[in-house]
Amino acid sequence: MVHPYIESQEVRNCVRRLADSFGLKVVRQDKHMHILVQPHNSFHTNPISELKRTVKTYENRINLYIMGVIWMVICSEADNDIDSKIKWENEGLSYGEIEELVTKTLNHWYELDAESEGTFSKDWSLAVSEMHKKWRLLRYHKLENGRVSYIKESKFGLIDGAVRELEKDKMVFIERTAQTSRMTPTPVFFERLRARFGNMDRYQDRYDAFQVLLEDVKETGEMGA
Repeated sequence: MVHPYIESQEVRNCVRRLADSFGLKVVRQDKHMHILVQPHNSFHTNPISELKRTVKTYENRINLYIMGVIWMVICSEADNDIDSKIKWENEGLSYGEIEELVTKTLNHWYELDAESEGTFSKDWSLAVSEMHKKWRLLRYHKLENGRVSYIKESKFGLIDGAVRELEKDKMVFIERTAQTSRMTPTPVFFERLRARFGNMDRYQDRYDAFQVLLEDVKETGEMGA
């Protein structure tokens, strides 16, 4: 399918028409083709009630929201300064580092929401208080026979669930050890970011705004590079 798509305009038009009818978008990036689900009116858009079937760590909507923050924090590393980005591409992020980034982000958002008397969460449509409370009460991880166990109701469990979703699409590689795991981005990760955000002007402003929020955390010294 890939070679005919590349070589024939007729095939490309046919594939695009079929994709449009299902609310999908086919994008070619470097060495891979990506099939993206459009945010609205897509046959394949999963409502929250359906996500429980595919996401093992999904227990309720707050878990899903927190996983969204985890994905956002991971994606934000792609927009770091060049030195940090190179380090991330080569060394990746450990689950402990991801946990620290998520904790500091949620703490910062919680403070902003308190200072604004709830306006921050309403303006951004974020369940800030619920996410902050759930994340604060979760255990870090569980040790079994000297090895870290990623149980559902733990911070590492939610992180592992979120990272595994990226692994399914070959966007990251996960290296597992007895004490922690480390995720490293693959070329597919960067292609997917370009395909998704590079061609969605309607949503680019909101993505950029979230980046500003994360940069705000870093500039206050609350988040490590």
